[in-house]
Amino acid sequence: MKSKSLPIFCGVALVAMTAAVASHWWSVRQIVTVFESGEPVVVPKQQPEAPAKAVAPAKSTKGVTSEELAAVMSGAEPAPADEAGRKGFYEALITRMESLQTQNRDLLDQLAETNRDLMKLEFRVDTHSESFRPLPVSEDRIDATTIDDGPGVLPPRAEPVLLPTYE
Repeated sequence: MKSKSLPIFCGVALVAMTAAVASHWWSVRQIVTVFESGEPVVVPKQQPEAPAKAVAPAKSTKGVTSEELAAVMSGAEPAPADEAGRKGFYEALITRMESLQTQNRDLLDQLAETNRDLMKLEFRVDTHSESFRPLPVSEDRIDATTIDDGPGVLPPRAEPVLLPTYE
């Protein structure tokens, strides 16, 4: 007996993909029609469904939520409706920004100290160790590091190609 569930599943998947393609084609067609007409597009502002609740004035940064901070950073109106709540919100925001600024200064100081420590770092070779093996040096060895010997390891530098000027 042959199973009929596989062809049915494939047919349903094909219909779903065809519907998605048709929907996308229709929306792109509408967008192209709007842009070709040349008329200005007015997007209505969406009104909030529920009124925003007022936040009590906060003296510390614990009263400020990340959603409120994101709203202020994006340029949207803050959630507090009254002037006292708004003032408290901005004071808490300023306090938080000042703490971030001091933390940034502390991190920069730590980075400067680390850089100073790295600049003072020296490597020394223990010449009395058994694993120390100096490079063999002989008097008759040719020094291959001079510039006058020829092209060296790399091929000669290519001549620059000058492009024609259109004057």
